[in-house]
Amino acid sequence: MDTVTNFSGLRDVGIALLAVVVVFMIGAFFAAYFRQASLPSDPLQQLTLIANDRIGWTAQAIIFPLAFLATAILFGVMAARMPDAAPRWLAMISAFLVVVGFVLWLPISMHRLELGANAAEMIRTFDLNAPVEVGRNTWSFWPHTLSILAAIALMGAALALAGAAPTLGWVVAGLAVAGALLGVLVMHDWPPFMSYVIVLVMAIGLIRSG
Repeated sequence: MDTVTNFSGLRDVGIALLAVVVVFMIGAFFAAYFRQASLPSDPLQQLTLIANDRIGWTAQAIIFPLAFLATAILFGVMAARMPDAAPRWLAMISAFLVVVGFVLWLPISMHRLELGANAAEMIRTFDLNAPVEVGRNTWSFWPHTLSILAAIALMGAALALAGAAPTLGWVVAGLAVAGALLGVLVMHDWPPFMSYVIVLVMAIGLIRSG
């Protein structure tokens, strides 16, 4: 098996992944809401930030799911190019998990679009005794987050086991597992852009090794 040749065939995927990461990061920081040093917890302040930045808020609500979907497609391409059955199956499961993550993010994006459309009116009728819950649909956040991190870990393992990128693959897998543990046990949160920092490592590694 010519692993060097096979791995070189993933350079274009690395470039595409890099483009997805860039778009995702633009979405993550385009909204003024997410550029705060610490995310606001007061519902009225949250609504005010959203209402004053309708374009940025709407953009991130659209960009995030599109980036997840694009990542699933690219992971599927990587799976198709794996040289052996075991890494190919790992990569296929990885791509499927990103699709799961995409589906689980949809309720969050739909809620964010709803907030963007109605924030001004919600401020006008704001009731201190019945504040709106800006973080609604958080039931899907952790399943989404763990699906995405598991997908990244499995794709890293697939790259390593295929012999195409052993060091890169295990580093990516290790970062994803560490991120899951850090997010669940320490931070009790995991901003989606941090998952894409790991994808960025993968993308740059694929490009450099091509």
